[in-house]
Amino acid sequence: MHLKAADVGMRYGRRVLFRQLSFRLEGGRSLAVTGANGAGKSTLLRILAGVLTPRAGTVRLHVDGEPVPDEDRRLYTGLVAPYLNVYDGFSARENLAFLAQARRLPDRRARIQAVLDLVGLAGRADDLVSTYSSGMKQRVKYAAALLARPPLLLLDEPSANLDAAGLAMVERVTAHHREAGRLLVVATNVAEEAARCDAALRIEAFR
Repeated sequence: MHLKAADVGMRYGRRVLFRQLSFRLEGGRSLAVTGANGAGKSTLLRILAGVLTPRAGTVRLHVDGEPVPDEDRRLYTGLVAPYLNVYDGFSARENLAFLAQARRLPDRRARIQAVLDLVGLAGRADDLVSTYSSGMKQRVKYAAALLARPPLLLLDEPSANLDAAGLAMVERVTAHHREAGRLLVVATNVAEEAARCDAALRIEAFR
């Protein structure tokens, strides 16, 4: 399993975010993406997820020795980001059930319970998300990202809104993901989070 970006470039009008950005990430390893606010970290993660097309270059995800078609890459990716929302009018369990049905996941009930346990929401799983704190909503995002056991996990500002227990949950989740031989990319300006990754890429180096 590996993820490869080759000469990726992105711009909005005359504003260049990055150009000729390249890296290769092997299964079981992690990459920190750093840079100033507005430098393009979130944009790069959306490109890696397959939800945004770069102006130049390519991104290739290989799973089980086979390339994943660009149009399918989002199905192999879990994304946690501040701009993603969960349904406040649903419970956490209902949010996950909706996603599991949309993805046609097998053994949905057991898988939903497993990720609720993993992120520490089992005790509040049937309460409406509208009653959750911002940190609990962040945990729902993690549960949603992990639901399908994605080969590629992308975390944008992974510690946003989390207390000490939430940060411990993130460390536990990411360690388990890497131990399973999967891929992890973290966009962060928190030095401790970047230091826990195997390699780092600074966006401004590709201007």
